Amino acid sequence: MSAPLMLRPGDDIWAIGRRHGSGRRLLVRPRVLFPVLLFLLSLTVNLAHVDVTEFHPDETRWLNRAHYFTDLADPFGPTWEDQYLTRGQPPLGSYLMGLGLLLQGRDTATNGVWDFTYGVEWNTISGAMPDPADLDAGRRTNAVVGAITVVLAYLIAATLAGTVAATATGLLLALHPLHIWIASQALSDQLLILIVASALLTIIRLAERPSRGKALLLGILLGLGGATKLSPLLLSLPLAVYGVGLVVLARRGLVDRDKAYALGPLLFVQPVIAAVTFVVSYPYLWPRPIERTWNLFQLRTQEMREQAAAWPNIEIANPGEALLRVYDRLTWQFSTSGNLSESVLGLVGIDASVWGFEIPLAIIGAGVLVWLVWQRGLTSGTALAAFLLAGQVGAIIVGMKVDFYRYHLPLVLGVTILCGFGFQIIWQLLADHGAVALWNVIPGVSVAPVPGKAIQPRPTVQEDDGSTDPSINRPIRSGTP
Repeated sequence: MSAPLMLRPGDDIWAIGRRHGSGRRLLVRPRVLFPVLLFLLSLTVNLAHVDVTEFHPDETRWLNRAHYFTDLADPFGPTWEDQYLTRGQPPLGSYLMGLGLLLQGRDTATNGVWDFTYGVEWNTISGAMPDPADLDAGRRTNAVVGAITVVLAYLIAATLAGTVAATATGLLLALHPLHIWIASQALSDQLLILIVASALLTIIRLAERPSRGKALLLGILLGLGGATKLSPLLLSLPLAVYGVGLVVLARRGLVDRDKAYALGPLLFVQPVIAAVTFVVSYPYLWPRPIERTWNLFQLRTQEMREQAAAWPNIEIANPGEALLRVYDRLTWQFSTSGNLSESVLGLVGIDASVWGFEIPLAIIGAGVLVWLVWQRGLTSGTALAAFLLAGQVGAIIVGMKVDFYRYHLPLVLGVTILCGFGFQIIWQLLADHGAVALWNVIPGVSVAPVPGKAIQPRPTVQEDDGSTDPSINRPIRSGTP
């Protein structure tokens, strides 16, 4: 009887060298080498687009508020009074811009406030257009953030599925046109997915070995996510419910009792940690935290309605329509596979719009992820990461009232991670049939795992073995997370 299909994440070591002969072979640890290569690839691509990416007026907002970073030294000063600019957006993206400007030898006294009722020429005359050096500095800051996010996405997929999944995830994200576009603009959206990716990796580690330190870090990340774009703050609430659910299931003997009792309380306190972090990071909230936080959400809802009224062609009526918009965006307009295919066809003189395959592959990956959750259990890092990722994606789909291109960036993170699962399962199916040996195509040279240090082989099956703006159109084995 053949063994069941399994994903085998592990810390591989590859030996690269001659198949035959006594020559020394180079030992390579992909989990060290690949993240470095992916970071350099992503950073190079992002920086190459800094000077060519089209300017967007929203960039002026984050650069205009770069002084928030230095104004943290005076948390009761005029900057933090109750006024539109201060409550219009959470401040973490502005802090990032301020820090980036200072690290690149600029100051935080930048451009004026952009008036969206007037055009570029009027705003330029009025001083709202950023200095080119400030704009480039803000964009370079995001280029670095985008490259770090690629590494985090790699580590998430490597931990949950394996090296093939991680490499596919990293490459798809690093070369994704929407990721590149926003990583070469001075906006806050890249910071959001950096924090979401950090939270995903942290919750996986928390499930592997529960500790108060990791729980504290997770709550801080969710609070900082709220200080970037609000939605991650809300994710702490379902996590608390999840923690309560684990304890209830443990009492009935349906999940690992010791693990559930260790994890449950750590998840239950997430809303408190996230809320405290959110308030501490945002001096505007200090005088009346609850009232002013409510005002933030009310203002965001009002702005969504106003945007839908101003651009009815991109208004989204319900989550079903949001899903259709996401499908169109991430298959026809923004797709790594489609973009690369179009580039290749362009080399031979063919001008065509190519359908990207990431969404269908991500659906396969989602099925793999659900299966992994079933195999590894509700107390596993796989289950918690799937829950957190589904919460972030769901919050965007439900809350999306207008189809602005940048709102899709967190979805790109989720899609590329799920695509990695799809690639991993396809790769393993090929490996089980010996087809992967075809990749050793250089005569006399092989790339193979080092015996005893590679991914552990699958156990054989046994009886009861016990063993997841207006848009621009254009097994599983012991210790497994």
